[in-house]
Amino acid sequence: MNRDDTLATMRAAGRPLAEMVGLPQRGVGPLPTARLIVDKATRDRIVIFDPSLAPHLRRVVRSADVRPWSCDAPCYVIFLPSGWTAATFGAGIDAAQAWERMAERCPPLQQHLAPAAASHSPDETWWERFTPDATIFAQPRIIWSVASVAQRFALTEPGWLAGPGTCHAPGSFFLLGILMSRLAWRALAVECQAGKVYRLTPERIGRLPIPDATDAERAAVETLAHRIVTLTRERALLERQFTQRLVKDFGPPGATPGARLERWWELEFDALRSAIAARFGGDIPARFREPWAAQHADAVARRVALSDAIVLAEEALNVRVERLYGVGPAR
Repeated sequence: MNRDDTLATMRAAGRPLAEMVGLPQRGVGPLPTARLIVDKATRDRIVIFDPSLAPHLRRVVRSADVRPWSCDAPCYVIFLPSGWTAATFGAGIDAAQAWERMAERCPPLQQHLAPAAASHSPDETWWERFTPDATIFAQPRIIWSVASVAQRFALTEPGWLAGPGTCHAPGSFFLLGILMSRLAWRALAVECQAGKVYRLTPERIGRLPIPDATDAERAAVETLAHRIVTLTRERALLERQFTQRLVKDFGPPGATPGARLERWWELEFDALRSAIAARFGGDIPARFREPWAAQHADAVARRVALSDAIVLAEEALNVRVERLYGVGPAR
């Protein structure tokens, strides 16, 4: 079946995503300043000084945080709604006075925002200009990067905001399974490719036909998608924990792993030792090499097993989705 016939068959098998769940939306923004995005350490300093600010620092998924099947939210966005300044410091004070009061009440917050103050009028409470509708993020959302070089759709955790550079739609494992299928990406590539980048705008994703499915068919797709997400998260946890241990055991305080050590599973043990020496200035001590070689081999084997399980589950998912669309294998 050629590309045009495949797309026609897909359209006949269902309705556009936008008709089924509503038109996807772009992530929150625009931000009055990038200083409203903070890392966890900065967030913790702010909350220690003023615990009442904790609900106003929300986890945010940036474009770079979205991976195939999973996403992370290592950063937070400062969300001070309209009226927060008056409610916190009193209705009778102006913006300049509120800025001074902020420095007294929570120095880490004011100090973090200070570099952006010069770009705004001292007469406006510009830190309140970021006022997204956060209620829609109470439930998980499907999230993706509006500009991507690969197929990357994921499901957020409840309460996580979709950040600038992302798009989102109501979340379900069924919809995630469809969007991450081989056939859906084939259709999206035709619609969205611009050179080496895919422009996955809300309008284009909204036109993707989503197949009709019985309860049993939906459950089968959901089960496979859930399994893939679980396996993907387990693999990411393994990668992160082994990387953290490398840094902890061999790096100086405050060290970071660097690109080679972050992909430790691609290295033979001798290459791993060389990467450690190049990054941290010293080899694994001789008495620890044998146990570390065994631990590295075990971690690599576990990652291979997880990757193989993901591939098998993805293939099963692709077959299920192709049946729903009434299309043969789309390779």
